[in-house]
Amino acid sequence: MPKTLLVPAARSSQLARIVTEVSAPAVLVGMLLLLQPLLSPGVTWLQGIVAAGFTVGLPFAGILWLKRRGSVTDHHIGVRSQRAPILAATALSLGIGALVLILLDAPAVLFGEIGGVFIGLVLCMAANLVWKLSVHSAVAAYIGLALLAPVPVFGPALALMLASVTGWSRVKLGDHTPTQVMAGHLAGCAAFAAALLLP
Repeated sequence: MPKTLLVPAARSSQLARIVTEVSAPAVLVGMLLLLQPLLSPGVTWLQGIVAAGFTVGLPFAGILWLKRRGSVTDHHIGVRSQRAPILAATALSLGIGALVLILLDAPAVLFGEIGGVFIGLVLCMAANLVWKLSVHSAVAAYIGLALLAPVPVFGPALALMLASVTGWSRVKLGDHTPTQVMAGHLAGCAAFAAALLLP
């Protein structure tokens, strides 16, 4: 194959890797929770940090520890059979974090955000018991709807772009099929819709 064709392919793969890392679930969910003091009245910075710490900080630290031990293949948990214990442990950490937030007298709006993340976590965990759904895509769809869709005029387009670019990166890298990406998008949208029903 001519060298001129290899260079663009290598660059697109490199771009896909960057997108995958920037749009990783831990990054996007952590951003959502850390921004809550700016987005939601009554949420303090301490409460936002605690929410992010228990929801993504501690679970991701656990993943890195398991990766170092060789118990998981990579920090994105690419092997489906390795995902259920990780997602279950994340749900437990999230629950403990919610208890701490109760002690910190966090407002209901923060529990609504955590509840939405928990719903998405359960949906992804249930799907991944039998099939490799794209968690990246699920989280990108959820975060896009939560953070970008409310932005006037361009918000919905930005939300769709975030989900689409994230899905493209997962397919480009060979980590997921288009069907798995679309299923992830549907799971993220379903979790967001369910979160709207929370008090």
